[in-house]
Amino acid sequence: MNRNKIFLLIAMLLSITMACSLSGNTPSTRSNTPTETLSMPTLTPIPSEPVSIRTGLASLNTYSLVIESNFLGPAQADHTQTRVEIKDSNDPDANFIHYVITQSTEEDSEPSTTDSNTYTIGYASCSGSDEDGWDYSETTAQQSEMQDLFSEMVDIVPIIDAPIFVGSEIMNGVMTNHFTFQVSGLGLQSGAQVTANKGDYWLAQDGQYIVKYSLVTETLDTTTQATLHMDFLIDLTNINQTVEIAFPAGCVP
Repeated sequence: MNRNKIFLLIAMLLSITMACSLSGNTPSTRSNTPTETLSMPTLTPIPSEPVSIRTGLASLNTYSLVIESNFLGPAQADHTQTRVEIKDSNDPDANFIHYVITQSTEEDSEPSTTDSNTYTIGYASCSGSDEDGWDYSETTAQQSEMQDLFSEMVDIVPIIDAPIFVGSEIMNGVMTNHFTFQVSGLGLQSGAQVTANKGDYWLAQDGQYIVKYSLVTETLDTTTQATLHMDFLIDLTNINQTVEIAFPAGCVP
């Protein structure tokens, strides 16, 4: 049950940070027309389509996961960073989540930071820190069931365009298939110059879940010289290895 809650938190955090980072910009849709620099895919029978993040995590007994995103621009001081670190174990039914959201803008260059730690074992949770203290809480099976139901309505599969198979590689202790890609149509609608467009991802050969995913994109407005940069990382480690999770000493009912 905890795993659906984890996935829901990831989806919410990414949605919030993307909305904050892109606020004030004109909404646009990404064209499906390839850019001139887009490499043609290599014909290969190797499966390149990943299962969703939620489906992949649900198939594992234990794992550690980092999801990180950075948005910079158009002003030099505009920066939003989100980092989510998760440890999860089926036995016991436990997880630890640490997320940090840091934002700065041209109007307020002093970064504002949201920092949160949450331990969950079964239906009991502790949130806080050793410095600020811990808040203990419990949910009911009924509440957990509804949270799980809602989380199943949302799913995440990161952008992948015309992937090119690189080869079989061991990544984070798992045999994977490595693919590269470029985001198609980047800069076509805005007319901006594409200065970075590189994606890599590694799929577990057994399960088709994402072991690692990296995307770096950047565009330059040649008139205003405004630069927009986005990078995104998914890194899954300790896959089906021992993960120790226990309430901190200051967490008591």
